[in-house]
Amino acid sequence: MTEVPHPARRTIMCAATLLGATATLAACGNGESEAPVNTPAPIPQPMGEGQAVLSAEQLPVLSRAQVAAKDPATGHDIGVLLFRKDEQTVLAYSNICTHQGCAVGVKSPSKDDFYCACHGSHFEPDGGTATAGPAMGALVRYGCAIEGPDIVVYIPVEDA
Repeated sequence: MTEVPHPARRTIMCAATLLGATATLAACGNGESEAPVNTPAPIPQPMGEGQAVLSAEQLPVLSRAQVAAKDPATGHDIGVLLFRKDEQTVLAYSNICTHQGCAVGVKSPSKDDFYCACHGSHFEPDGGTATAGPAMGALVRYGCAIEGPDIVVYIPVEDA
């Protein structure tokens, strides 16, 4: 098992075992979502110490991007998905799939959503809700703002 350096700090249930020349999937959970609620959380207000992750001019309206931010509790890099809704609004999400913890990215067969290549889940960028695949829960949201020339993401510090 691999510990995910992410505010949710979930343990990924997938592990591969190499047997001779054949790779076998040893354990991949029971196929159920860990977050069965597919209603997007309210957009968090930017609070605490923000991190500039991208220039606003690098993310045109209606485009998506994947960037790295620092987990304030551990200092580890975590993946953040961005969606530029309009000139003033950028939405930010965790890139951890709500199905089994794989990384969600912006390279999608449909070209307009977020996609988890591990098991084929799709998430809509305007709310992070799961739209296809085995994931049944919306992506975790982060506070985000355009501040001057930068897109700034606010990663919450998990309560101990």
